[in-house]
Amino acid sequence: MPTPRKTLLVHGGCGRRPSTIPEGRDEALARAVAEGLRGKSAIDMVERAARFLEDNPLFNAGTGSVLTLEGHVEMDAAVMTSDLHAGAVGGITGVRHPISVARAVMEKTDHHLLVGEGATKFARHAGFPLYDPRTATRKKRWKELIAKLRAGGEAAEDRYWKRTRSWLERYLSPDERGHRSTIGAVACDAKGRLAVATSTGGIWLKLPGRVGDSPVLGGGTYACEQGAVSATGFGEGILRLGLAKYACDLMRTLPCQKALDRATAFARREGVEAGLIGVDKGGRPGSSKNAPWMPTARSVEGGPGRAPGLPLR
Repeated sequence: MPTPRKTLLVHGGCGRRPSTIPEGRDEALARAVAEGLRGKSAIDMVERAARFLEDNPLFNAGTGSVLTLEGHVEMDAAVMTSDLHAGAVGGITGVRHPISVARAVMEKTDHHLLVGEGATKFARHAGFPLYDPRTATRKKRWKELIAKLRAGGEAAEDRYWKRTRSWLERYLSPDERGHRSTIGAVACDAKGRLAVATSTGGIWLKLPGRVGDSPVLGGGTYACEQGAVSATGFGEGILRLGLAKYACDLMRTLPCQKALDRATAFARREGVEAGLIGVDKGGRPGSSKNAPWMPTARSVEGGPGRAPGLPLR
């Protein structure tokens, strides 16, 4: 059996190509790969890469996460390894690196998923310091959106919560509506171990308590003996399809790239915008999307280079 290749891939969300690509986005993805490669094991690699991107306010994860209807940040994150160990947090607040809290859930508890106040309380007990991930840019944009909503005559929360989607279409810019900057990483180490990490702040003006696909095992994040997959796109749709596990299951009989292509084609038929990155147990990478754009970067031991920020295909 061939020796597994050390491989790391990262993504920065998918959707409509922004009219102006934020300066530094592609470099950040490339640097996240470089940071991840400092890890020896697959789980170390994906955590390091994800932490790096969580610290960059260009992405909707960790610092720079978008705000809920009430002006708070509620973050989702998950990690999983090919031996089916996993940890996740949903709706966590007040932490800098939700991906590391997810790993702590995996390694320090008997649970797979902690949510809301319980997740935040666990983070405090586990030694993660209090941190406000809201940026001045995000807070300013939230105030603008709320002012527009209230000017529309819907002041009562119990009335306008039901109309969040129509408001998002009306008030968010095309770039804000069309691109989701969730971050994700998949890796294979020299021993053939696989791991995946996915982290997100969710969607603008989401209802408090909304949890998307990223922390749900099999939805936006999954790893097994055959492969590891991180998803990005329309969260509710990805969750409904169990897209990450579907792609991993396809790797039982298909090469990684073909499995991802089939999974995103399935999502397209179901009307779900999605992008996937994945790696199989031999370290062979893949990337697929049914949206116009998905910024990525990668490193494959012994493989050809690829400019950061470009699709892997």
